[in-house]
Amino acid sequence: MDLIFQKGSKESPKGHALLYFTNKDNPSEIWGTYIITLPIQVDIKKYMPPFLLNDSNSLNSSDFNSFAFPPSPELIGPIEIVQDLAEVRDEDLIDGGNIDINDSANNMMKINEILSQYLNLYLNNNAKKIEEIDENESENSNVNSLMYEFMNVNDRMTELSKLLSKLLFAIENSQDTLITECEKDIESLSTFYPENHKINKIVEYTKIKNKSKIAELYFKRCLYLAKENYGKVEECEKLIEQQEI
Repeated sequence: MDLIFQKGSKESPKGHALLYFTNKDNPSEIWGTYIITLPIQVDIKKYMPPFLLNDSNSLNSSDFNSFAFPPSPELIGPIEIVQDLAEVRDEDLIDGGNIDINDSANNMMKINEILSQYLNLYLNNNAKKIEEIDENESENSNVNSLMYEFMNVNDRMTELSKLLSKLLFAIENSQDTLITECEKDIESLSTFYPENHKINKIVEYTKIKNKSKIAELYFKRCLYLAKENYGKVEECEKLIEQQEI
């Protein structure tokens, strides 16, 4: 989908934006998050405890060049507050559309999809390339594994959502190198999930055109398993069974 700029433009994104959504059940209620792309490369190693680095000599900063916080929308208030904030802070203002405020899994995926598109616009319009993969891929993979190991359940789900959105973007834009990078990162992250979370199914259906609904259901199932909400897990499994017929 095309990003809807209420302030600023896709021809010259600032690199930082307020992203807002409307509560579908209460249009006067605006929820939002803040997205940013870093203008400089960051040496992550300088800000990590030595015991996390082991024998690794470098870190790939490609996963740190953009982020959204909070990862799921928070209540802001009426639209006028968001508009005033964008004016005072000179932010891009992006309309993310309507959301179900109770569907945190879908909202996280939507935010990360918009973040990926915004990052691409920023890079393209500033004559920059998407960051290259580290020459030593195995070393980078080890570093990612260390990071995933020390993440909590919520952080891993946020990271998985980010990687899936990045994978979807790469597929839609036929970026084979980025697709390979995403698949390797997801495979590394999946080792910290039990097999019954079926991360491979999420990836499988993400890569199949017109199967995004099933991929979304598998992601929600994984999220509910992580939260031990087995009633919701059962609901997802029934919906998946209907979709896969």
